[in-house]
This record gives sequence, structure tokens and C-alpha cells, in this order.
Amino acid sequence: MKYRFRIAGIPALCLALGLSACATQDAAWVHENLALSENFHAGTKVLETPAIPDTGQHLAHLRATAHTRGKRIGADVELVVRAEFDDFSFLDRVSFTSGRAFPLTVVKRETEDCGTTDRSLCNVHEHLTVKLSRDYLKSKRLSGFNVKLWGRRDSVVLFVPPHYIEGLLARMENRTPEAIAASAAQTSPAPMPAAPAPSPASRRR
Repeated sequence: MKYRFRIAGIPALCLALGLSACATQDAAWVHENLALSENFHAGTKVLETPAIPDTGQHLAHLRATAHTRGKRIGADVELVVRAEFDDFSFLDRVSFTSGRAFPLTVVKRETEDCGTTDRSLCNVHEHLTVKLSRDYLKSKRLSGFNVKLWGRRDSVVLFVPPHYIEGLLARMENRTPEAIAASAAQTSPAPMPAAPAPSPASRRR
């Protein structure tokens, strides 16, 4: 498998400013770098965090979609994941260290365009979303959380840092983000529950 090495914004900033800059997790940086898009016809506004760091070859970020009219007034929050493998893993289940159950949606599975007609030389991407409750995010804004995606061949463990949660929540609540002490954040993966059985909550969009 080809691995792409990425330098995430926060670690790069810490290297530039010195280790003392990492004493506080920078929720303000996340808050200032949220991407906002709006669909006037659908009546939605979408906030997306920068890519979460330290996810290896995978990509992940948090996304909040606000519905400004119709029956679904309010905001939906999701963890958006693009997993990368050398062959399809068929991720279709999700578990959290807390034992909470949230719906997982398989958006699409695709082979990347790597500039060759020999598809066996190309990696594959699996796009998924996990719908999260706002209350759950509030309970994890000081510690972050681990999530594990399970498939037939492989699995993916991701850590969502607390400052990414706080930066997004602060914008959703129209307030200044609070500083998150680095010592308060969970820094190592916690034991994950066994893979749950497939259920209707895991579905193809």
C-alpha cells in the first residue's frame, strides 16, 4: 500500500513555536479554520473542521449540517471518514469505548485514480459517516474520544481530539472556544468493545 505522509496544522504549528505552544490544545485554531458552505435551495448550512491529525493514510473530520427551514430545523453532527486500503475492507460497523451506538452510513466505495490502467496497483477508498449526538460531543469536549470502524478484512481506529470538538461546538453555540489543557486530553487509544453485529443502522446511502 502506498502511504501518504501529511503534516497536520496543529503539530506543524507546535514544531514552529516550540513545545510550550502545545501546553494548551488550540480549539481557537480549529474554530478559526472551520469551512462554511451554504445551500440556499436546500436551506442548509454546513460547518466542517480541518482534517483530524494523526490518522495515518485515512482522512477524517467533523461536520455539522444546520437545517434552517422545513421539518428538520436543527443541526446534525457527523464524523466523516475516508478510509484508504490496498483492497476493500467493507467497513460497515462502528463501536465506541463508551459502548454508545450511533448510526453508520456507507456513502461509497471506490478505486482511486492513480494514473494507471492496472487497478491492482491503486489503493481503494471507503467513504463513511457516523452520526453523533450533540450531547455526546459535549460530554467529550474535554477528553476527545476513540472510535473503531470494523470491516470484513480490516478495521480503523481513530481518535477525535477534544480541541476539534470544542472548536466546532463553540461556533455552533456562537461563543468563544474554551482552552483545552493538553493534560486533560486522552492521549492513547482505549480498549475497544468487540465488533457489533451488522444492523439496519449500518446502511448504504
